[in-house]
Amino acid sequence: MRIETVDSITEYLKLVEEINSRHFHEEMRFKVKQSGHALYRGQAQDFPLLPKIARGNEDADPISKESYMLSELKIRGRVHKDLSHLDIWGLLTLAQHYGLATRLLDWTRNPLVAMWFACSEGASEYSPHVYILLPHWDIDFLDRDAIRKTEQHVGISILRTRLEDSRVISQDGWFTVHSPSRKHGKFIALGDLNHHAEGMIKISVNPVNKERILKDLDTLGVSYQTIFPDLEGVCRYLNWKSEDIRSQES
Repeated sequence: MRIETVDSITEYLKLVEEINSRHFHEEMRFKVKQSGHALYRGQAQDFPLLPKIARGNEDADPISKESYMLSELKIRGRVHKDLSHLDIWGLLTLAQHYGLATRLLDWTRNPLVAMWFACSEGASEYSPHVYILLPHWDIDFLDRDAIRKTEQHVGISILRTRLEDSRVISQDGWFTVHSPSRKHGKFIALGDLNHHAEGMIKISVNPVNKERILKDLDTLGVSYQTIFPDLEGVCRYLNWKSEDIRSQES
């Protein structure tokens, strides 16, 4: 896996441009199987690329846990949102975006959104990272018309959303869908296997510059209130802005 380091938004966007230009003009270098878009994921820390349902207690059965929680979501969630028209992948998309532990891992087509997530979450001493997933031979798009049940899914796939929610739209959300490896008998972090890692890039962001980067992102139109297009986003944005004003006055 290629590893890079950036100190600013300017450096980051130049690197993104260079990566996309090289990859999509030298497709055979990464054994590209299909056309597609680069996907981006921001993390407050450099932890393994595993879906939330697969993190933590290795003795637990994550598949049974996910099945139970989705069943409960259908019952309890109908008070807040009409879920009846969603297929299993649409239900998982909503569940993931609202915090349920699922087999999905969040990505976005917008590199600025990924950088925002990397720098806005976690303690000040955390070291943010952005991952780039380039379309390559071993990860296909999920055919949601053919694969209608989670039990039918194998390996890792890319899920294109059907814009099920305003948050999905504002974040330009995509996902990777993960299922336990039949060979290893457990979830394998994306990037741990060489045939995945050769189509991925990890960018380390200088943690000293997180606040500067968030201010630059705000100038570019990426902030709490655009990432979360509801009252929660407005309130979180105002909290952040008031903290920034106080720090300038002190």
